[in-house]
Amino acid sequence: MRRCVSDFCVALFTVLFIGSASAELADTTYGDWSVRCNDKIYCIADTQGTGSNGEAFRLKVERGAKPDSQVFVTLRPATKLEVGMRARIEVEGEEENYGFFGLAEKIYTGNEMTFGGDADRDLMENLRLGMNAVIQIQYGGPADTLTYRVSLTGLTHALLRIDREQGRIGRTDAIVAWGGLPADAETLIAAAPATQPEAPKSVAASAAPAPSGSQSDLPPPVMPSQETNNSSIDRGAQGLVYAVSEIPDDIQMMGIRTLDCQLDETVPAFGAQYFAEGDVESWVVPCQMADANVPYFLAIHIPFNPSLDEWKEFETPPGFNQPNHALVNNLFYDPSTGQVTGTTYYGPGYDCGAFERHEMEAESGDYILIEYREKSACDGVTGPPEGWPLSWTIDEMGN
Repeated sequence: MRRCVSDFCVALFTVLFIGSASAELADTTYGDWSVRCNDKIYCIADTQGTGSNGEAFRLKVERGAKPDSQVFVTLRPATKLEVGMRARIEVEGEEENYGFFGLAEKIYTGNEMTFGGDADRDLMENLRLGMNAVIQIQYGGPADTLTYRVSLTGLTHALLRIDREQGRIGRTDAIVAWGGLPADAETLIAAAPATQPEAPKSVAASAAPAPSGSQSDLPPPVMPSQETNNSSIDRGAQGLVYAVSEIPDDIQMMGIRTLDCQLDETVPAFGAQYFAEGDVESWVVPCQMADANVPYFLAIHIPFNPSLDEWKEFETPPGFNQPNHALVNNLFYDPSTGQVTGTTYYGPGYDCGAFERHEMEAESGDYILIEYREKSACDGVTGPPEGWPLSWTIDEMGN
């Protein structure tokens, strides 16, 4: 089945980088896509394709760092573009294909035409959920149409990297890691260091030589909560890590052995967040890969006595008759209050779902459910889940 979305509004945009290439973050590869950001946190994810005539083609997704800034999908073929040319992007999914149309109002440096719009528009949602994209550009008559094909494998991870670098995780203007925080809110999630766990495709000739000596000469590893500096970033008492090895061993084992988590996939993609206060560390760790509903678990780590480490469990409303659960979708931990919130979306439009809020009891350290909200109608009206209809509250109904 094919379904076409018409009136795909075209907004054209170009980016000129000023200064040397060394100001940009190195390309980091995710599947068939790579992503990089410059010193102003303008980020570009791109992939290479091939045209029906054999020529090279480039598909890019790019975005500036300002709140609510537009996301641009850029086409860059080798054949010369002209104003007025029509383009069609067809996204191939597992069950359906989706088509999007546009008109080149202006051609920019590098022979580029760009489609701009909101982060959560249909084009972006289908691109990141699709398998391949087929782009057709009509250079003249129908006989002069060229077709370009690119893989979408790895695009979701590349877009997550952009959300991460621009500090949008948990905000309403994120491309993938969408949440209920306002677009201009500080998420308190540190951007990843420029050097990622996954090595870039190539290494610049000016790269520093490898240190001499054996690994036995290196100092013992330091836990993130004990660090004051990592890759020139002052991490302080909280931050985000993207290597499983940086998570305390006992918490790794909780996730892998007890909760059946895929930490080798989720941590590089989403990062694990930590908060250190005194002798206690709180870790928010992603468990399974997902698009809209990423399940996390919250664990407590005691560095001087890891045998006391534990994961936290959370309640469901009494009428559900369900056991407590350790995994919470899109878990958000507020270190100032100790509260935990979670949001489960019922559809890809992020316009319906369930919202839960938990509070820690001072004496027991256990979490109790204090609020549950639900919006069952997926009506296209988005907004913070905290504003969804109230379904259950401990103040009104007791526990």
